[in-house]
Amino acid sequence: MRRSLRALLMAALVSLAASTAGAVSARELLDRVFTAEARGDLPTAARSLEELVAAGVDGDGVLYDLGTVYARQERYGEAIWCFERVLRRAPLMWAARDNLRSTRMRLARRDAGRSGQAVVEQAVPLRVQIGELVPPGWAVLLGVLGELGVVLSVWRRRKVTSELERVGTTVALVLSLTLTAGALGLVAARRALPPEAVVLHGGLRLRQTARVDGIPDAAVREGERVVRVSRDGVFTRVRTLTGATGWVESSELGAL
Repeated sequence: MRRSLRALLMAALVSLAASTAGAVSARELLDRVFTAEARGDLPTAARSLEELVAAGVDGDGVLYDLGTVYARQERYGEAIWCFERVLRRAPLMWAARDNLRSTRMRLARRDAGRSGQAVVEQAVPLRVQIGELVPPGWAVLLGVLGELGVVLSVWRRRKVTSELERVGTTVALVLSLTLTAGALGLVAARRALPPEAVVLHGGLRLRQTARVDGIPDAAVREGERVVRVSRDGVFTRVRTLTGATGWVESSELGAL
């Protein structure tokens, strides 16, 4: 793991969270994580990070470290879920993107060894890709900058006298309008993101009904993205990227 990234984020988390649900301080849990990692005790490190997340301390650094620990334990679906959550909030966190790609590759190699079939990348819909393109705050900031550019361009255009200056302000106005429209499009795409989840474990099949004894139907892959359609008790109806629908236990899904 990258200690510099982790140390920076953990220091901020300790100041934001004085304690966890179990009356164990965040600092103590972090100490447990560092100690467990130092001696290679991945299960203990994972449990301590899970306690932090359960207590609401789920910053990008914590999820990144948890995903890395999961991947080292070959809990690939859960690792992919952590990295996907990080990238949903911070698309420009390249370390998480690299780890997500590496984890998918390792999962594909394992699947290939077991069944002879493997899928590395998923064809995520374009509207989802656009919605996840930049952090939400960045899209809003770009929109504000674009609007300011429009106002300044219009104001400046009224004061210019030469034709060259008029052309320049016109170009600036067009660019500002384009920036504003693009930012609004990014915000709209982000708001329209479907309620997705990641399949946490392998060997699952969609059920035709929301029952424990429901007839199994299409298989879903570990680490696969699905759209949550509805819920019935402990079951969630999902739709895969290939269009298959069915019911799966909600505990087998990690919401994004």
